Amino acid sequence: MELKIYPDYQQLSRATADLIKNYIQNKRDALICIASGHTPVGVFECLVQDVKSKSLDISQCVFLSLDEWIGIDPADSGSCLSMLKKDFFDPLQIGEKQLIYFDVTVADLDMECKRVNDFISLRGGLDVMLVGLGTNGHIGMNEPGTSFDSYAHIGALAEETKATGQKYFTTATALGNGITLGLRHLAEAKLPIVMANGEKKTAIVKKMLTHTVTEQIPATIAQRISRGYVMIDQLAAAELDG
Repeated sequence: MELKIYPDYQQLSRATADLIKNYIQNKRDALICIASGHTPVGVFECLVQDVKSKSLDISQCVFLSLDEWIGIDPADSGSCLSMLKKDFFDPLQIGEKQLIYFDVTVADLDMECKRVNDFISLRGGLDVMLVGLGTNGHIGMNEPGTSFDSYAHIGALAEETKATGQKYFTTATALGNGITLGLRHLAEAKLPIVMANGEKKTAIVKKMLTHTVTEQIPATIAQRISRGYVMIDQLAAAELDG
């Protein structure tokens, strides 16, 4: 993946949004996977502005949520779906016909993984996959030790993820497992984008780009992907040579 470094979060967000915007302008019915959380919020703000200014048409796109906490009410403000609705789907009035997400209320979550995998396969794979970077190297809820060959699956959350995940909830919340697209989805996406910003991501950004490729640091898969982009700001790039 090609590394791009920007002076600040605002310019990083605009550049990342432009990658997605340009892709959609060349393929109006793109299948786009997006992550929730704080990192991509600036990207969503830029895309919302583009749609409202009529410089971008997303009416034929389908959006897929990257992951979800298991055991959390989807209506909870800390759920991945709720965050995406607040930050992106609701401002643009994106309806259910354009949304695909994991339904963690169903009895058979393995079949839910199959449903999402099959949907992606029938669409010919993901067009765009925008993901953030966890401080332990996770991508989505693909924690250290996850196979690079994984598609959608259920996995136990690392203790670090359980702790940092509390920031999304208004009260202390027990987190145990997650359901997520897999690392193979990232490798096979036509435009994979890994985004990171801020001082807290400095150490893991360096590991992602320079450490021996290993499933113990899931983000090192980026070194094996020839297309796509690693998009970071200057703060996140502080430990990179040159």
